[in-house]
Amino acid sequence: MFRNGFILGLVGLALLLIVDSANAQEKVKFSGAIFSDYGYVLTSPNGESDGENGFDVRRVYLTSDFNISSKFDARIRFEGSDGTTVSNGRPGIFVKDLYVRWKSALGTGHDLTFGIASPPLWNASEKHWAYRGLEATIMDRGKLASSRDMGVLLRGPVTSDKRLNYSIMFANNSGGKQETDKFKRLYGQLEFQPNESLVFTLGGEMYAFETGNSVSLNGFAGYSFERAALGVEGFYNPKSFDGTNDTDNLVGASLFGRVNVTDTNRLIARYDLLDRDNAGTTSQNNWLILGYSFMPEKGIEIIPNLIWDKNKSDDDATLMGRLTVVASF
Repeated sequence: MFRNGFILGLVGLALLLIVDSANAQEKVKFSGAIFSDYGYVLTSPNGESDGENGFDVRRVYLTSDFNISSKFDARIRFEGSDGTTVSNGRPGIFVKDLYVRWKSALGTGHDLTFGIASPPLWNASEKHWAYRGLEATIMDRGKLASSRDMGVLLRGPVTSDKRLNYSIMFANNSGGKQETDKFKRLYGQLEFQPNESLVFTLGGEMYAFETGNSVSLNGFAGYSFERAALGVEGFYNPKSFDGTNDTDNLVGASLFGRVNVTDTNRLIARYDLLDRDNAGTTSQNNWLILGYSFMPEKGIEIIPNLIWDKNKSDDDATLMGRLTVVASF
């Protein structure tokens, strides 16, 4: 009853905000994004998928940001994804973000957010990578956590110059869905930006489950040049299980960068390594993407790209050519 009431309460608040915003359009901002591809499998392990090809709308966002007052704002974001489909195979629509933020709730700059929001894990690295339309960052790709959780998020400055900031979140560990157990997840991160070009993060998260617990540490460093950017990110996630010596250790590392060939064209490259040791059985994935972005108009990117994906268990890699279109509005 409490869980259902919590969700309905947030939805009700969101609807009230929409109605209010209809009478005061300056208080609401609408935005969205579309990630779509045409992909062709050039080679695959044992040739099983060679020649497979098709068009795909990989992801759609529709976002409403509400400026309630000088102290409060809110967001509602809906997502359609090829990973979530309804019974007839069409993309499913779900609530991605649904939160209210109380600005300076615990002192100047210390904001409190309540609802379905992004945990402090890969926000900084994803912003620096700048190509979520091509692929998620390494922790997201490695399924270390969901990109959303439901709970309370506190964020603010550690130093008066706001170069060092903290984020702490206590949440359901439900991926933004309804809670189903008694366990919770704690996230924390420090972000340090000594100047406009350089940014570092150091963080971690932990949670328990019915038969054990999980802890992870993560870090990121990014540098922006005049016409280029470079980033490196990594994480370590050991899981332990009650009453046994079994372990499940996941390690990930990513190196990425981009170069502005012209004001509207970019060369993009990234390499990921994911390595898992699960009770003595190891698995490894090497992943590489190369792309070239054309920007004919602001908010539109056309990106021919090539993906090389090799699992340790396979003799051969999968090589896919894609044409990706990213539209932001």
